[in-house]
Amino acid sequence: MKSVGYFYNINGKTIFMKKENQSIQEMALAFVNTRSQSDFAKVYHRLLPGIHSYLRELVPDYDDRNEVVATTFAKVWSKIDQYDPYWNFSTWVYRIARNEALLLFRSRRKMNSYENMAERGVNMDVISGVCYQAGSEEIDPIDHLFDMALEEIENLPETYRTVLTLREVQKKKYDEIADELGWNQNTVRTRIRKARELVRAGLAERNPEIVKKFKMNL
Repeated sequence: MKSVGYFYNINGKTIFMKKENQSIQEMALAFVNTRSQSDFAKVYHRLLPGIHSYLRELVPDYDDRNEVVATTFAKVWSKIDQYDPYWNFSTWVYRIARNEALLLFRSRRKMNSYENMAERGVNMDVISGVCYQAGSEEIDPIDHLFDMALEEIENLPETYRTVLTLREVQKKKYDEIADELGWNQNTVRTRIRKARELVRAGLAERNPEIVKKFKMNL
């Protein structure tokens, strides 16, 4: 029997992900309860494409990004006791990834000048913005809204999650998405539009006050 799922292209490597009916939160809670490698693997493969895409601008170098991804999931495994199930699991993982990117940047900064870091392809404007947010006592509302949007995308039904991740996270063009998924462009546009509606509705239901402060450009 053939497995049903989707192919993701990450840094030139194709990864096949089986279709899952569980939400990422359900997978995470299973891992919290069992601490098993099989449940961790489900969480890992579900979050891996999004984490890679999220880090692409912060850590443009391929090897550096792989290092950050590896340390991120190593900490997810080793620090799972610190996770509070009251909060969304994917947000917790994304924040670990961002902190690991900052740690890498800080360690490299000791050995490299600002100019050399820029020459390596590091987006210094993005890094500076993230450092500023990380040093603030309160979470930036825009940062919080972005985290919530990522959570909503992760918890969409498989079809909508896949197409919206390709469009909004990986920033692919409609024709590229159509080729990758084997759909026509009208189907791609229709499902992206529906996925955006689902994300907006989810955000408005969960945190209407913060959503009112910003225009939703999804």
